[in-house]
Amino acid sequence: MSVKTLHPDYQIYSPKWRLVRDAVEGESAIKRVPERYLPEFVPKDPERYKRYVERAYFLGVTGRTRAAMSGMVFRKDPSYEIPEQLEELVFNADGAGTSIEHIAKEALGGVLDTGRHCFLLDYPTIDDSIDYETEQNIGARPLLLSYQAESLINWKYEKINGRRVLTLAVLVELVQDENKTNEFDHDVVKNYRVLRLRDGVYTQQMYDDGGQAKSEEFIPRVAGGMPLDHIPLYIVGAENNLPDIDDAPLYDLSVLNVAHYRNNADLEEAGFITGQPTLHMNIGETNPEVFAEQNPDGVQLGSRRGIITQGGSVELVQPEERSLLVQLKESKEKEMVGIGARLIQRGGPSETAEAARINASAESSTLDQVVNNLSYALTGALMDAGRFVGLAPQAVEEIRYDLNTDFFETDLDAQQLMALIQLGDVGILSRSLQREAIRKGRIHIPHETEDQDIDSEIAGTPL
Repeated sequence: MSVKTLHPDYQIYSPKWRLVRDAVEGESAIKRVPERYLPEFVPKDPERYKRYVERAYFLGVTGRTRAAMSGMVFRKDPSYEIPEQLEELVFNADGAGTSIEHIAKEALGGVLDTGRHCFLLDYPTIDDSIDYETEQNIGARPLLLSYQAESLINWKYEKINGRRVLTLAVLVELVQDENKTNEFDHDVVKNYRVLRLRDGVYTQQMYDDGGQAKSEEFIPRVAGGMPLDHIPLYIVGAENNLPDIDDAPLYDLSVLNVAHYRNNADLEEAGFITGQPTLHMNIGETNPEVFAEQNPDGVQLGSRRGIITQGGSVELVQPEERSLLVQLKESKEKEMVGIGARLIQRGGPSETAEAARINASAESSTLDQVVNNLSYALTGALMDAGRFVGLAPQAVEEIRYDLNTDFFETDLDAQQLMALIQLGDVGILSRSLQREAIRKGRIHIPHETEDQDIDSEIAGTPL
């Protein structure tokens, strides 16, 4: 076994991930390896197969659905509580100028595509003799690194003190080839970053493309020189953030999208073969040799051309407009609408906003789950960042990063607004809760808000 060993679950799920990734990217990806999604003819006919692929088109439902779901989340900015020492991470999380919001968008797409995405909170290797103040002066700071599901090729969990704890993770990173001789080359090689938990201490080690160690195993240390007692890798799932791989939310839609593509390819092929009028000519009693002599130019269609026969008839044969292939294709379009691809057939002007919300309820609940998992993971990574820079435990616990879960525009009607005002008049709601209700479009008191807090705010509000 080597550092390149793949986890058994990785081998099971990676083909599904590729299917969804291709469906999201669209026609260019679907046709990149044509035989992957359109079976070749038997016996083989390369020229005909090439035309078969060219005529087919892929309806980009999966990609549009994913973009719509992302738009629902990021129509409002994330909310966060981040101390001053970590504020730079908001706008430059990975050291390359990528904001946390951008990383969150990429991660949301990744979880929708594969059911999994990873965040690693990394910190530069600092000499043990350097104190915290010197670290700050040289600009050492934590980095939030983002990894697609395909990058985490192996992992192990162990039960420690009754909890499942991540003890091994192998991440693949694509880097420029250090041995290239031409500065204009774009060759990349794989590096393997191995994260371990040894006797309760977090370590890292790098391996090259050949599986050989590039560095010694080292211990990343937080401010003050202490090691971490856990691997700061956060694996986000579609259902939860537990070790097992979750099913990709967009997988079923992708399968149907590709099946629709196959029906479309067959329909276009059938249309090409049978859709053009076919001339059927009955030459009656005319001898074929005589017919050839009388019509030296053969049979030509058009109003200024004619043919000579003794009896017989001529007709054009065309297929009927409806066919089984058309019905299969339309059936899949309706199924895609049911799964969540309403971008194909959206309701007309008569559809109300409430009806649109009801139609999207299944997708919203799945999306809500994914978003909450992402927020939890990002918050955990940022809390580790706080530990690396030496924040007090209380300050670390106050860190949070929450993505928007208000996916639809909601407004209070006149009756609800009047009720909201009256609740304030009789001392049930404070002004801050009234304003929050107007923002969210619904009257709601958060569970964590204590009655005495509301009463204190009302008592301190001038009339």
